[in-house]
Amino acid sequence: MKIVGIGDLLIPANVIAAGFENFTAEGSTVQTVNWYQDSYEELQHINLQVEKNGSEAYTVPDEIIEAVKDAEIIITQFCPISRKVIDACKNLKFIGVLRSGYENVNVKYATEKGILVYHTPGRNATAVADFTVGMLISECRNIAKSHRNLKNGQWVRDYANAAVVPDLSNKTAGIIGLGQVGQKVAQRLHGFDMTILGYDPYVKKVPEYIKMVSLEEIAQNADFLTMHTRLDKATERMINADFLRMVKPGAYFINTARSGLVDEKALYEALSSRQLIGAALDVFDVEPPPKDYPLLTLDNVTVTPHLAGGTVDAFLNSPKLLAKEMIRYRTGEMSGFIVNKQSKG
Repeated sequence: MKIVGIGDLLIPANVIAAGFENFTAEGSTVQTVNWYQDSYEELQHINLQVEKNGSEAYTVPDEIIEAVKDAEIIITQFCPISRKVIDACKNLKFIGVLRSGYENVNVKYATEKGILVYHTPGRNATAVADFTVGMLISECRNIAKSHRNLKNGQWVRDYANAAVVPDLSNKTAGIIGLGQVGQKVAQRLHGFDMTILGYDPYVKKVPEYIKMVSLEEIAQNADFLTMHTRLDKATERMINADFLRMVKPGAYFINTARSGLVDEKALYEALSSRQLIGAALDVFDVEPPPKDYPLLTLDNVTVTPHLAGGTVDAFLNSPKLLAKEMIRYRTGEMSGFIVNKQSKG
C-alpha cells in the first residue's frame, strides 16, 4: 500500500514519515511531500478560509497533486483534499487528517467515492485544556495586562475588575462542549475546588464531578464560561445577544475553540456594558485582527493569536496517534477516528 504524507510548517514531512513507521513495518511504502508556505501567517490565513468555506476554498498546487496521484492513503494536516485532488487519485482508499477538524477534506465527495476519512480527535486536547486554564487565570488575575504595563514602565495594580478579583475555589465553571478538551478543562478546574457545570447534548457519560445542565442554567449560574464545542450549523453563533443577556453579571468568558461559535458584536456589547466582567480570547472572526479591531480595544479582554493547540508535543505525536488507529483497518476493526462510517470503502 502506498502512503503519501503532505507536510507543512507545523508538521513537516519527515515527522509524518516517522509517525507511520508501523505501516512501513507491514510492507507499505511511505512517501512525503512538503506543502510550502512563506510564513506561518500565510498557512493560518489559508486554514481560516478553509475552516469557513470548506476544502474547495483553496486551489491545491499542481506539484502536490502530482505527488499524491498514485497514493492509496493520503495523510494531511492542513493541506486541503478537494474534489480535484480526489479525482486525480484513482487508487485512493483512505484520507487521514492529523487534527480533530477535517474541514479541509471534501468528506461528502470522498464518501461518494467510497473513501474512508479519518481524523485525530484529541491530538491537542491537553494543549488546549492547559491553555484555556492559563487564559482564564490570566484574565481574572490581570496577569497579561500587568505584565504589559510593567514592561512599559507603568506600575498598575487596578484593572477593570479591581473590586471583584476572585479566587477560583468555590466559584462555578460552566463548560460548553464536553469532548476531550472540555473534560480535560473540567478536570483541571475541579482541581481548583470549583463547581463544574456542563452542557453537551451529545455526550452521555461524564465524570461524577460534572453536573450536566441546560444552556440557560450554564448562563445563569457560571462565574466562568468556557467554549469547547465543535462549530457546525447547530452551534454557529450560539453565544449571541440572547444568551449573553442571561449570563450571571460579572462572569468571565473564555474562548479557545472557534470564533464562529460567538456573535462578536454581542460579545463586545456585553463586555462594554460589564455584563461580562472580562473575556479571554484566542480566536477571532478576522485573523490576524487589525489594531482597531473592536474586541482588542477593550480594557477587560486578554487576547492571544490562535495559540491554544500549538505545542510541540501535540504536533509531533499526531502522526503516531493517527497511524496507530488507521492500521487497524488490516484486521477489519472499525475505528472511532473514522468520520464517514457510511462510506462503502
